[in-house]
Amino acid sequence: MSQENLEKIIAQQATTIQNLTDEIKLLREQVVYLTQKRYGKSSKQMSLNGQTNLFDEPEAQDDGENNLLELR
Repeated sequence: MSQENLEKIIAQQATTIQNLTDEIKLLREQVVYLTQKRYGKSSKQMSLNGQTNLFDEPEAQDDGENNLLELR
């Protein structure tokens, strides 16, 4: 291989490395953003199985207790 060919290959590899480095940086930023969005202070608490409840459990329990008191 000639010196010129080797220099072209090195330049291509340097460009590829820079592109991949930029992509990794972007992906890491996305991971940080999505992690903060999912688990941050302002995120809603999800149930353990990952599904939301149709009704809030504390309100449902309060209504049941109130109904029991009214029956007595």
